Amino acid sequence: MTVKMKTKVMPNTLRRHVLMLSGAYAFAPELASAGPLETVAQWLGFEPETEVTDVLVVGAGGAGLAAGLSALEAGVEVVILEKQAAIGGNTLIASGLFNAADPQRQQAMGVRDSIDWHFEQTMASGAGRNDAEVVRRFTAEAPATLRWLERHGIRFLPETVTTWGAEWPRGHKPLLPRGSSYVRMLSEAIFASGGKIMTNAKVERILRDEASGRVTGAIFTDEQGRARRVVARRGVVLAAGGYGANPELLRRFAPGFAELPSDNAPGSTGEVMLEARRIGARLTNLECVQTVPGAKRNRNFQVRLDLDAGRSVLVDGFGRALKDAAGSRLSLSAAILSAPGGGAFVVTDDSAVESYDRVSRKAIYRGLETGDAVRAATPEMLARALGLDPLKLRASLDAHNDMTRSKTASCARVACKPIVTPPFWGSRVVLNVHSTLGGVTIDAEGAVLDAEGRPIPGLFAAGEIVGNLHGANRIGGNGLSAALTMGRVAGRCAASGGRTAMPESSRAP
Repeated sequence: MTVKMKTKVMPNTLRRHVLMLSGAYAFAPELASAGPLETVAQWLGFEPETEVTDVLVVGAGGAGLAAGLSALEAGVEVVILEKQAAIGGNTLIASGLFNAADPQRQQAMGVRDSIDWHFEQTMASGAGRNDAEVVRRFTAEAPATLRWLERHGIRFLPETVTTWGAEWPRGHKPLLPRGSSYVRMLSEAIFASGGKIMTNAKVERILRDEASGRVTGAIFTDEQGRARRVVARRGVVLAAGGYGANPELLRRFAPGFAELPSDNAPGSTGEVMLEARRIGARLTNLECVQTVPGAKRNRNFQVRLDLDAGRSVLVDGFGRALKDAAGSRLSLSAAILSAPGGGAFVVTDDSAVESYDRVSRKAIYRGLETGDAVRAATPEMLARALGLDPLKLRASLDAHNDMTRSKTASCARVACKPIVTPPFWGSRVVLNVHSTLGGVTIDAEGAVLDAEGRPIPGLFAAGEIVGNLHGANRIGGNGLSAALTMGRVAGRCAASGGRTAMPESSRAP
């Protein structure tokens, strides 16, 4: 059956906000506000049941699991608190790609890459809103973290790939769907090493000693609603994620994005970030939000035909290829919002769809039933089903295939492959809130900084709760890579009670 895709114009407020992030408007000021440091008895009115450990980790997504396992490997005791009923967070539902310079895989593909090039691209993508020392630590340690993950049983495809807005083919794709392998293998290693993970454990207060200024633990409520305390002898790692599933905070910090659908896990609500601010942490870049193609509102599945950017084409409402389709996610979002003809569409072929993981394929085939995806025997038939100009869509695909054969510069960035295998697939692009890029400020060791830029003793952070790593834009594939890499760094530093040097094997050449 032929399904005609309907046109919808995106709100002007979202266009303005994307322009602001692109540099057309000024950014909001950084936020730093410390509230009173009450004692536990003052806040609760009683002394709660208390557990003592060495390192406390808040959040059991990729960053928190990496931090917990890294601390355990340093020989200390670890407790991880997860407010949801199950672990995984956004990592579990992410694409799974891990960006790292990897000569062994990339050179076999004819791809040139290095730690320095990864660093330079990440800095440029952040548009001056990210910290060079933090980015250097991330990109320098990402290759070692990749090997660490492989030692813990996570298996990757032999070739690197490029996702939407990745800008370079350095994404390592796990064999298991999405981010499930990270959650499964790291949690198993944590349990095997004697670590403790508590679910339905919502952190209510971060504890900071008023006299010394040191963070000493946290108060949380358990499954029965009881207030309990964890004392951390060495340090606390915040890995509770961002606020992409909290419309109230989006309206407060990034109103242009507040009405978009969100692809975030329900636990991404930002209250731990605000609690960190209460005890003195500096917040930055809260207006920076990233969007990617996703699901319509109230859909519980995503039709993503763009998971491999090198074998899909982004076109406007007439079927003409959008400019800068190999660019940053911020520039791609801006292009989609201003696409002529009433919206943007992504087009690919059957070989691309069959290369995706089984979870993504299942959602795509489900989209055929709901009208969120269309397939047809020829590009011209697909164009008619999508409401595009058949000749213009055919020309866009021919141009992509010509660039693939001639290996143009844009194709070098995304490792292009021809789009020639029928049936051909298409879908309308619906932008979703994918990640919030603002949060606490850290240094290169993952230590959380206060309003004056000084490390808060005993407090570390990693993952989406961090606000000064990605800046105005996050390169596709850098999200999980930064969370896992800096989670590993933060866990190691928390276990040492302070700072650790960058391993020689991780330093830039």
